[in-house]
Amino acid sequence: MGPITRQVIFTGDDFGLSPMVNAAVIQAHQKGILTCASLMNNGPAWQEAVDLAKAHPDLCVGLHLTLIQGRGVLPHRQIPHLVNHQGNFRHDPVGAGFTYFFSRRARQEIRAELEAQVEKTLSAGLPPRFLNGHLNIHLHPAVWPLVRRLAADYDISAVRLARENLTVSLTLNSQRVVYKTVHALIFAWLSRRAAKTVGELKTNDHLFGLLNDGAMDEPFLLGLLPKLAPGVTEIYCHPATLPGREPSWPSHYRPQAELAALTSAKVAEVMQQQNLELISFTDL
Repeated sequence: MGPITRQVIFTGDDFGLSPMVNAAVIQAHQKGILTCASLMNNGPAWQEAVDLAKAHPDLCVGLHLTLIQGRGVLPHRQIPHLVNHQGNFRHDPVGAGFTYFFSRRARQEIRAELEAQVEKTLSAGLPPRFLNGHLNIHLHPAVWPLVRRLAADYDISAVRLARENLTVSLTLNSQRVVYKTVHALIFAWLSRRAAKTVGELKTNDHLFGLLNDGAMDEPFLLGLLPKLAPGVTEIYCHPATLPGREPSWPSHYRPQAELAALTSAKVAEVMQQQNLELISFTDL
């Protein structure tokens, strides 16, 4: 038996949020190392994202399930415990998380909304190859069983687990220590819990992008790649073209720096030097 290889999946999240995000995803795929994109199919530019994905069939596209900070696919009358009268989900993750955990009606509506999000993607002619969630909501204890069933019902074979090495992340960027520590502990627990019932679903072994979200720039990647452990690591980013950032993104996000990192010749060279195999979720 040969040595365990180190494989890397680079994913662009929020595909469909805006034309700037869509353009960056395609640019990072064509000219860089991006292999996957997570489609936010309730984003304002989701149809453009679908058209771009069809024009670039080598790009592995999954579904970025949204239950926070976005619009529902179903109207308010069908999911009144999830969205306001304008059809928008709650903006605060903590408040939404408590509602989803304690409200039986909310959980029933979540199942209907997630099914509608998958059906909308299928109706557009783009079968999702993997699942994850906006702000990783798919790992919430009340949401995860529904996601697992969704994957089985629609023959979706892969899902993201958000287990990130806190020590490595802090070594490369020591900012926001409390935030990173809390998030690392929460999502390590959620991922361990989900992994026990993952069944035949394929998953990544390791992940980066959760703790240094929006700042996966060239220096970070150049320091990270030599430190990757054996197995499959997903590195997810939020690239965008043009100055500025999306209004829904936190103020510390640097989407143009992330796009530059994904298309960096230095990053590609280190990938080669480190013998890292670039794959997508379809290769698992």
